[in-house]
Amino acid sequence: MAQVQVATAASCIREGESDARAGAGLFFQEANQLNRSAKLPLFVNQSKKAGEAVAVKLAADTIDPKLSIHLKTSSKFIRSFIESPSKLEDEDFLGKPTGIILKSLLTSLRMRITPTLIKELKRNEKTHPEALAKAAISKTGASYINISQPPTLRVTGAKLSVMTQSLAYKMIKAQQAKKDGNKRIRTERNLERVKECVEDKFGYSPTYEAFWKAIRTKDFERKVRDFLWMITHDAYWTGTHWLRDSMKPELKERAICPLCGKIDDFRHILTECESPGQATIWKLAGSLWEMKKSTIPWAYLALGDILGSSLARITAPGTERVLVGESRLWKILIVESAYLIWTMRCERVIANEHAPFSEMEVENRWIRMMNERLEIDCQMTDGRYGKKALSKKLVMQTWKGTLKDEGTLPEDWTTKSGVLVGISRGQSREEVSGVG
Repeated sequence: MAQVQVATAASCIREGESDARAGAGLFFQEANQLNRSAKLPLFVNQSKKAGEAVAVKLAADTIDPKLSIHLKTSSKFIRSFIESPSKLEDEDFLGKPTGIILKSLLTSLRMRITPTLIKELKRNEKTHPEALAKAAISKTGASYINISQPPTLRVTGAKLSVMTQSLAYKMIKAQQAKKDGNKRIRTERNLERVKECVEDKFGYSPTYEAFWKAIRTKDFERKVRDFLWMITHDAYWTGTHWLRDSMKPELKERAICPLCGKIDDFRHILTECESPGQATIWKLAGSLWEMKKSTIPWAYLALGDILGSSLARITAPGTERVLVGESRLWKILIVESAYLIWTMRCERVIANEHAPFSEMEVENRWIRMMNERLEIDCQMTDGRYGKKALSKKLVMQTWKGTLKDEGTLPEDWTTKSGVLVGISRGQSREEVSGVG
């Protein structure tokens, strides 16, 4: 059977940002009129994965259906998807931003009457397709991508035989979200706060999808990830939730902070409340951050800064190289501190009947929390955790400059017991720039 060989590639700039742009490249051979450079239209997810899917789809649509395709790609994602598409297809591509183009790609391949062979693209074969993909991004207009599907090849919904209670619930919620206009007003407001704060502090504007992905990072415990999700959706019963018409007068009183006399929403709880807790914790966090000597100065944190901390992207001065360890410390420091503020606030309001904590109690809780987090990081570098183990280099980069008596520690201190953060009791009463 006659065969046509094609190499595909994709490129994406500013992926995960609101102004991301992606392109796809198809290379057959030098001076071949079928060589193509395609800029992804905006209705398609602007990512490298989407670009890779578009490249393969265009190859399937372009090549004579009587000829077998010998496809070469460096994308493990595409190779895995083409070889076994059933899992994603059976779940109706739920939660996949690239779902619209992946469905169309499957249709294009199934419409062909000849087989498609797929193989890994070698390093020395990448030059031409990658150049075409990069050139696509600089094009003025987007390329036409036909995503329509013939009714006979259109698969809708999830496969009943793979349906679980969890999958059914997620699909129902996804349908409700579409019907309701996809966003709650309170959620939209918080997401806009995040975008503004991230752009102001880190110099880029993230997409909403990038935010939801970032808060699912394994750097946070499940309970902390849930905490961020709940705040973003304003799903906790705080503040104006208690002022609904259906509430009894005695319940409406819960909307107001009894100490400050202000609406007790998350902005107030995490950044403004005068009860011992939040101000002390942020001063301690600021002291630890200043030990890092970062190019990002410590300053007053707005709610958007706290929610958007998982999107931290701190770069080396004068370059675009991301300082992974420093960015990771920012995420951990801000989110863990915010979660402790919330935890202690709940203890104070619910368990202690508004009796305030002493400053010493707050200091002790925060220092213990950070030391426990440091200890967990060190333990997770153990090889027995396999793929889940953390890189020693990453852990050391994260905590570098913030440890107690760091100069006396061995080069690899991750295996040494008793390593502590360099914050001592009483430091919350010292002045830290931008706090309090």
